[in-house]
Amino acid sequence: MALATLGSLAAAQAPTYFVKADIVRGAQGAMGPACVPNSVFFGGEMAVFRMVVYDAATGEELSFDQVQERGITASVVIEGLEPIEMFFPPPMEGGEGEGAPPAEAEGPPPGADFFRGPWAIPADFPAGMYGWTIQVTDAQGNTAEFEPIGAAAGLPSLIVQPPGN
Repeated sequence: MALATLGSLAAAQAPTYFVKADIVRGAQGAMGPACVPNSVFFGGEMAVFRMVVYDAATGEELSFDQVQERGITASVVIEGLEPIEMFFPPPMEGGEGEGAPPAEAEGPPPGADFFRGPWAIPADFPAGMYGWTIQVTDAQGNTAEFEPIGAAAGLPSLIVQPPGN
């Protein structure tokens, strides 16, 4: 009986989600190539946090529809700042009119189906090293957290430099 209870407790405490994330440079104010993984940014640039959520039980990446069904929300937490809400854009659908994707489009460009959290770094933002995490919650109250590799050891994962000239 005790073993059955322990097994149930362990299963109940198993993580619901696994999160994979990175940061890339956005096009706004870019001091280098955009959409490239990066950890060093300058005041005036755009840092874009990207995240994919996986079902921890199956190892499968969650689709847009699954994210919506589960009510998953995410936010980036940077030391000393208000959390940055992330968004998961819906797949593109073909349509008509200027700027609409082609009728044969069935979703975002390959590899672009993920959460995004853009942060326009103020030009006068204090230079320094900052820690960050991503917090994930679903409608059932399940949570997950992403912490960059090395963060627990105090290694910098986000460095802001003074604005470039």
